[in-house]
Amino acid sequence: MPQEQATEPLFSDELLWYCVKTKPKQEGVASRLLRSELGIEVFCPKIRFKRARATGVAWVNEAMFPGYLFARFVYPALYRRIAATSGVARTLSFGGRPCILEERIITDLRAHVADGETVEIACELKEGEEVKVVEGPFLGVRALVTRVLPARDRVAILLNLLGQEREIEVAASALLPDVKHPLAG
Repeated sequence: MPQEQATEPLFSDELLWYCVKTKPKQEGVASRLLRSELGIEVFCPKIRFKRARATGVAWVNEAMFPGYLFARFVYPALYRRIAATSGVARTLSFGGRPCILEERIITDLRAHVADGETVEIACELKEGEEVKVVEGPFLGVRALVTRVLPARDRVAILLNLLGQEREIEVAASALLPDVKHPLAG
């Protein structure tokens, strides 16, 4: 007589958090549609930071986890409708099983965001850091921070001008770290 083994069901009928893969740069569209059309609780944390543009400095909002969002739903009841939602690529899975997130992971992430979904990343300049001048007569020039003068909200930078290195002082607000993304290592 064969021995019966208890097996864990492949899909849970519980309301759980899942990781949803979105199409490129479609986190906002997917979040909005999942909330409005399916009534699903969605968490899509964003970062807000300053970025140099040709027209000057602009505040930018981007997904903290590009290409992903977190959604809370009953998998067997909604996974097909979620996959068919504009902006969604699929629900993340490993070995044919959907990727379930523990509630505490979402709770911990939410504890670090200001308005429920956004974290503002401050631009703190440090000695030895490469920066880009984003306003004033040296607009677009890359330089090296030599000293931070917090009392006067100014920074001394080392510029290569006409083949010679010169240290000049500029307003801290005229500089941004020379990085593509504030969370990039």
